[in-house]
Amino acid sequence: MSSYVKRAMQPNESIAYSAQLHWIIYKFGAMITLLGVLFGQYATWPVEKLLSEDAVNLVSKPVMYVSVGLITLGAFQLLAAFIRQISTELVITDQRVIAKHGFISTTSYELMLTKVEGATIEQTIMGRILGYGTLMVKGTGGGISPIDHVADPYRFHSHLMNVLHDVHENGGNNHHD
Repeated sequence: MSSYVKRAMQPNESIAYSAQLHWIIYKFGAMITLLGVLFGQYATWPVEKLLSEDAVNLVSKPVMYVSVGLITLGAFQLLAAFIRQISTELVITDQRVIAKHGFISTTSYELMLTKVEGATIEQTIMGRILGYGTLMVKGTGGGISPIDHVADPYRFHSHLMNVLHDVHENGGNNHHD
């Protein structure tokens, strides 16, 4: 749990569930990095087999530059995904749902459980297979903006429904004493 949730929580509030982003957010950066490595390793191979050593020398530097460029781009994408992962929080407490994303420029949402109407999950075929999706919590008068690539969104939904059930059974007073 990061500092935002710690600061936002009340003294009598406890965490019921904390969701994470799925590893799929690293896919693009990993693919670009791998492409750069493979390009650097194998792009000159056809030239080596078909043309002279001078042609290989002529092609080697541009291949190296493209390869290094792709690896650098991939590394920046991986870093951006990592920053997104560590700067996104999605927490259900016994009193509310708290969502925060962003590193330098942040957006946060807090929705009291007594105002929550439900949650919607959207998943692509790949999301169903790998276990991630987009989560939207709906509240009276608004809701939490969609958060994509949430790992195991149905587990979040299940925990939210359990906490909402407890809140409604207690008449909206679900504070721990």
